[in-house]
Amino acid sequence: MRALLLLVLLVALAWLALQRGWIAIPDRYHPYAPLALDDPPNILTGFKIRRLAEDPDACAQVLAQSGLAATPIADREGQDGCGWRNAVRIGAGSEPAVGDAFSLQCPVAVSLALWERHVLQPAARRHYDAPVTALEHFGSYACRNVYGRASGRRSEHARANAFDLAGLRLENGRRITVARDWDGDGTDAAFLRELRDGACGLFNGVLSPDYNAAHHDHFHFDRGPYRICR
Repeated sequence: MRALLLLVLLVALAWLALQRGWIAIPDRYHPYAPLALDDPPNILTGFKIRRLAEDPDACAQVLAQSGLAATPIADREGQDGCGWRNAVRIGAGSEPAVGDAFSLQCPVAVSLALWERHVLQPAARRHYDAPVTALEHFGSYACRNVYGRASGRRSEHARANAFDLAGLRLENGRRITVARDWDGDGTDAAFLRELRDGACGLFNGVLSPDYNAAHHDHFHFDRGPYRICR
């Protein structure tokens, strides 16, 4: 009991010192410092992303550090379990290019920006000595149930809380797709697996062809309530 009380006291004192600024720590390790996209992800990154769900202005400021051309859009909430809050429209002018514009809840867009900066581009340069210049996708928002079933729970897509990536293009013109290049043991397959594995630390739900046949041609990224990396 004494040991527990001492531990509680030490934690309380550390928290007070942190709140009062008595202890100087780098912002990337400060739970209430703003998220910076340039900082490598760490144990606090998920916590900082979750905080952005209730702070649209702060979320927009984080996205302004990215290459995504993101414009805040009005909340859209219906009676059918579809719609979104704190969302942005990502479209023309984005780097990498995204083709057709799509809507995402802002925290998911932040996860996407972090993944692009700390997983996608480093892996592309390492495997191909060239950056990714375009993302090919199947979109984000769709008012539907999981797998488009007539009944059952709503998909994370129904809340603009998910993004489906089908492939990408490199600066040298090379095109890589999940449908064609996932299987095998060559460079493209290794690259795609690295992208999937790296996404698991930045999204809550990451599904690939390893999950089921419905994902044979794309990666599904979301920030839903369930943790899965497959």
